[in-house]
Amino acid sequence: MSKKNGSATDGIKLNYKRTFLIGTGFMSCMLLWSVYNSYVPVMLRQKLTESLGGDFRGLGFVTIALIVNAIMTIDNVFGVIFLPFFGKRSDRVKAKNWGKRMPFILICMPISAVFFCFVPVAAIIKDIALSILLMMSVVILFNFTMSIWRSPVVSLMPDFTPSHLQSDANAVINIMGGIGQMVGFVVGTIAATVVGLVGFSTLSENLKAKTNTLGQILALDADGNVLLKWADGVDKSIYEGTRQFSNFLAQSKDKLIVDGQTVCEKAVKLGADGQPIYVNYVPVFIVTALIALICLGILAIFYKKNRQYDITATEDAAVEEKPAEKKISIRNLDMDKSKKRSLIIMLLALFLLNNATEAIIPNFTNFANDTLQVPPIYSTLMMAVFAVSLAAFGIPAGTMGRKLGRKKTIMIGLLGIVIMFAIYITVSQILGPSEDGSVNKFTWVCLWVALIVGGAAVGCVNINTLPLVLAMGGREHVGTFTGYYYTATQAASITGPILCGLVIGLFHDDYNYMFLYCAVMFAIGLVAMIGVKHGESTDITEEDIKQARMADD
Repeated sequence: MSKKNGSATDGIKLNYKRTFLIGTGFMSCMLLWSVYNSYVPVMLRQKLTESLGGDFRGLGFVTIALIVNAIMTIDNVFGVIFLPFFGKRSDRVKAKNWGKRMPFILICMPISAVFFCFVPVAAIIKDIALSILLMMSVVILFNFTMSIWRSPVVSLMPDFTPSHLQSDANAVINIMGGIGQMVGFVVGTIAATVVGLVGFSTLSENLKAKTNTLGQILALDADGNVLLKWADGVDKSIYEGTRQFSNFLAQSKDKLIVDGQTVCEKAVKLGADGQPIYVNYVPVFIVTALIALICLGILAIFYKKNRQYDITATEDAAVEEKPAEKKISIRNLDMDKSKKRSLIIMLLALFLLNNATEAIIPNFTNFANDTLQVPPIYSTLMMAVFAVSLAAFGIPAGTMGRKLGRKKTIMIGLLGIVIMFAIYITVSQILGPSEDGSVNKFTWVCLWVALIVGGAAVGCVNINTLPLVLAMGGREHVGTFTGYYYTATQAASITGPILCGLVIGLFHDDYNYMFLYCAVMFAIGLVAMIGVKHGESTDITEEDIKQARMADD
């Protein structure tokens, strides 16, 4: 921004209506990601299980869960590589009618929406090899096109907002992103309702059905009959042909339990005609894409009518950019050894904590489907509760950080998460399932408490970690320490899902162990936090913290 423009806008207040409309772009981005992260792991697991078999184990440790989680890190890898590149490219574009950013958004967002819709289409192709090949192709193309327009859509806010108002504007943008996530979590229910209202009752029921995953999918025989998975050491002849067995086949239950022992499980969920039901997620993705395109339409109309407020698109003078802070290695920092040690320990703790949080995202729907026996469109509602708890506790978490201290608040949050997860794991393992194979009611209660309390606890951690890191460097190193912070968190976003998938695979794809992995990571992070001795008193302001958070949006 030129000095002339900067001085002219000093007395201007933030235009909230305009900022909310700018935020529709980021809302569409978060909407697509929330649905992608909720449903794609389920579809990938289904197809890979059919192709490789539920007991697949390559090289002794490569399992279905590990492969799925590795695929789900593609967006994080692409983000690290392409987001900075296309962000800088958009700085240099000068489109006559659409400014710097909108050409990237208007062209690539609809393309990514098309690839997005083709993911579930590829998943329902009967030829397994072809289905997996097409799925991987559209997944990669979707992730790539998303990485093209994400930085430009976030950069729209600074283009329309003077620098002294950008922190407040960023809060509005984050609210819009949160709304996008919330809509994404409930869009499955919306899609099921819509297809039911327009008369596609069979499609609606299939959408609500429990997804076919490990434990439900084995195979069909040559005649298309469903094969059953029998418990070890059980004589089939005792049960086959009996009324109890026939009733089991006719019911919608997945397990036959006799005297507390699982006798057999259905390979797939059966419809009223006795044939397997394969869940079709195409309506969920189409409804999501349509909502995202509506957001894009609103953004395009807004930009066309308000282009004159785009500071970078209308200024004739050369743009004066603040020179980027030179990157400094931790070894060469002008700090005493004690502060350097605290910084290294804090970055290690950040890496551990984000390994845990990032591991939950691609695994929760499979966990809910396998363990809780609920379809993904309902499990996403559970994730919405967690997200609401996290968002609602944001302000109290910041207040706790100021009054109790950032380190203490972070440690309280970590202790709360570890306790909640440990209680759930212990209760679920001791009580086991009910007689009908469903989750014990008390286990359900423990899980809901863990989600609600866990969301608030994660808020205590997330709100205070960045300020703690920035405080160690002081105002003269805000840029450098912001880079350290996001390097640790972005590295964890790649390794977290992979390591968690490895653990799940070691326990025969039992997704309950996702919570064990997360609890262990949080616990080690909690221990590491004890070694952090700096980061409380500082000259870092709320403005500095908000600006640093904007760097990763």
